[in-house]
Amino acid sequence: MSERNKGRDLNGVLIVDKPQGLTSNGVVSRLKRWSQAKKVGHTGALDPMATGVLPIVFGEATKFSQYGLDAHKGYLARIQLGSATDTLDADGNVVLVKPIPELTESKIATVLSALTGAQMQVPPMVSALKYQGQPLYKLARQGKEVERSPRPIQIFSNDLMQFDASQGWIDICVRCSKGTYIRSLAESIGDALGSVAHLSQLRRDLSGGFSLEQAHAWNALESLQDNDPSRIDSSLLPIDAILSHFPRIDLTENECRILIQGQKVSGKPVDVCDNTRAYFAGGPFIGLVSVESSGMITAKRMLSPAAAGMRGISDSGQ
Repeated sequence: MSERNKGRDLNGVLIVDKPQGLTSNGVVSRLKRWSQAKKVGHTGALDPMATGVLPIVFGEATKFSQYGLDAHKGYLARIQLGSATDTLDADGNVVLVKPIPELTESKIATVLSALTGAQMQVPPMVSALKYQGQPLYKLARQGKEVERSPRPIQIFSNDLMQFDASQGWIDICVRCSKGTYIRSLAESIGDALGSVAHLSQLRRDLSGGFSLEQAHAWNALESLQDNDPSRIDSSLLPIDAILSHFPRIDLTENECRILIQGQKVSGKPVDVCDNTRAYFAGGPFIGLVSVESSGMITAKRMLSPAAAGMRGISDSGQ
């Protein structure tokens, strides 16, 4: 067996409660080793200092990673006023200190309200965004800073949970669009309150349709490493769990075969939608399709014939 094909054909989604101090790629590499799966990835990294919901995709589910990256997110964050760091979070070095302002609930609420809604946000230097092929965080480690263009984001809600006026920290609950940096939001909150600030704690409690209630504790997953790798299988959600917010269409066996082979299906009286989950006769999920106003259905991301339970037909490689 070649190195490329080593491992088990394991398909599905695992919701992990990422621990503090471990990178998202570190979670992926450990789970890949423990499960002995061929292919494992994630749907949106969390910083090492952050904890919480990290959806991990196995096998055929990796085809749909982008839809997890694009999903809305939710965070519980603690913002420490009075000190700014070079990374905008607790992992960095303090670069500026200012007095902590007098804090009241109404003052904080006013600031949070002003920072809610559609807005432009400048990504931090310590981020995975790339500049001329180099991740920004690598340039930041070299002491370099490059100009970053503001990017559109949306903060749907930005609510005060609690605060400590004497210690100068604020706890908030944020619901936001993809690409929102809570570290940058913390910096903006500190500035709006007449001080400086950094993110001291961050916990993602929502990612797309997944919540902390569905997440597996890391110490429970660690116990799998010295045991039968197949023990992890029962913890996996089905491949289509990552796409549950999209509408559904049921197709005949012949239509499923046509789509998996990369061809189009016509004449279906269904609603127009660019992303639709396709199923075989009310049963297995076969992939994601696009439905046009003419009724034409086009394959977007399809499972392999084997994963879709339709062996004996060619794989289009989508």
